[in-house]
Amino acid sequence: MGFNRRELLRMVAVLAAVWALVMLLLTVLQRSAKPGRIPTEPLLVHYPGYEDVEEQTSENLGFRKYWFTLNEDYPSKSVYYFYKNLLEAEGWRPLAEGEPQWTRQTTDEEARDLFHAVWVSPDSLFQIELQMLSTVQLVRQQEAVVLGEREPGIQVFVTQRRALHPGIIFRPRAPAPERGIRGPDL
Repeated sequence: MGFNRRELLRMVAVLAAVWALVMLLLTVLQRSAKPGRIPTEPLLVHYPGYEDVEEQTSENLGFRKYWFTLNEDYPSKSVYYFYKNLLEAEGWRPLAEGEPQWTRQTTDEEARDLFHAVWVSPDSLFQIELQMLSTVQLVRQQEAVVLGEREPGIQVFVTQRRALHPGIIFRPRAPAPERGIRGPDL
């Protein structure tokens, strides 16, 4: 028993229509369940003084971002210490070992001082990324290039998103044994 081309195309069309209908129903159900759903996404706390800054969001991607110009001089780390103290007290872990540092990238016209830090939520499902940028214009004097005037303030970008590889970045830590109590030797 074989299918001819017309019957096969008809079957594929019916399956595609059924699939589209199922997806539509799932979307409607998902949207109607949102108001009563308990939020699983952590709250993105804004840096003090910038609570009213508008956010860029995408609920489907689990993405929230806001940015502002910090009225402090380079190489301020006040925003970093704010998030470090807040997040680590709530169990978030820094992605990198040690404290991040300002680094410089240069082009022909400017030097960009960059700062980058990332924390991962206790369940490894979300991450918060802090990026800071301070720019200095380069000035050519005879044969040398020297630093010119630094742009005022520091550009700050704070992004919360779902972790790219949840559970892979950090494995759940086993609780440390209490002092004075030894476990079995293996």
